[in-house]
Amino acid sequence: MFERKHQIIIILAVIFIMVFSTIFAANITHFAPEYGITTANANLRSAPNTDYNSFIRTLAPNTKIKVVGSIDNFYIVQLETNEVGIISKDYAKITGEKINSKTYEDYAPYYTTILENNTILRGGPGTNFKVITKLNSGDSIYVIGAINDFLLVITDKNVVGMVRQDLVKPIENLSNNTNNTTNNNKENNNENIISDENTQEANIEYVLNKINSTRNENGLPSLSLDDLLTSTAQTKAEDMVNNNYFAHNSPTYGTPFEMMKNAGVIYKTAGENIAGNSDIDDAINSFLASDNHRKNLLSNSYNYIGIGIDKSDKYGYILVLMFIGKY
Repeated sequence: MFERKHQIIIILAVIFIMVFSTIFAANITHFAPEYGITTANANLRSAPNTDYNSFIRTLAPNTKIKVVGSIDNFYIVQLETNEVGIISKDYAKITGEKINSKTYEDYAPYYTTILENNTILRGGPGTNFKVITKLNSGDSIYVIGAINDFLLVITDKNVVGMVRQDLVKPIENLSNNTNNTTNNNKENNNENIISDENTQEANIEYVLNKINSTRNENGLPSLSLDDLLTSTAQTKAEDMVNNNYFAHNSPTYGTPFEMMKNAGVIYKTAGENIAGNSDIDDAINSFLASDNHRKNLLSNSYNYIGIGIDKSDKYGYILVLMFIGKY
């Protein structure tokens, strides 16, 4: 059981989120489809709460569901009607019995940005499905999968829905000539670029300098690198690669706070950002494009950081940033 201070930290500071990055206002996971049924009347919702505005409709007992992820104590589901939404885990169970629905593609999660104002987030993969909300140009959303040419996404308010693929653009592709710029930087300033040829210390120093440069530009003091916290972050990065998962909660070590505590890290406040990306600059830029990630990077509550980096066949690199405030 968490101590009270841990509960407060979770609510205010830790947030899950992946472009390849993740930190959200909730514990979000995604996975290849599993199949189940509702065990009682279950409310299909667009967000993990009991607010009236999130209610879509009530599902009868034994309604077949395709489970593709979770947010806190809610499953993210696709129905035989191809509607998507979330239902409480308390009213569902996994049975393995497949349903007759459109094919769901599980994606390696990534952030994307909305291209046009009033882009409609719908309750399914088509214009005939319920309008959940409208999104505006520049809004960042988290993609976890797709049905046909519609993406299954989660907004920064943890609203689940589907948006047309042609109405969004991955954040990693937002800047012009990214590859050319990166290549030029590697030629002109090789010691400051994440590279397999660099030492781990050089790569960590590069990430630290980039984060502190951003903090200084925003009038904030630099973060100091904490050796024990960095060791803990590195263990988390390697654990994510070795056990093929992307989440704040480790199946090996538990929550970030449990990892820190068990490693002997002492703190008053703490948080974590995680990313999976082929380019570290893009991962950091994605953090800055997400309100929740940005809050951790630019928080005045933290004065120390731990940085873990590990190569990943799936993402390119896994980046783990752990933040603490000691006073």
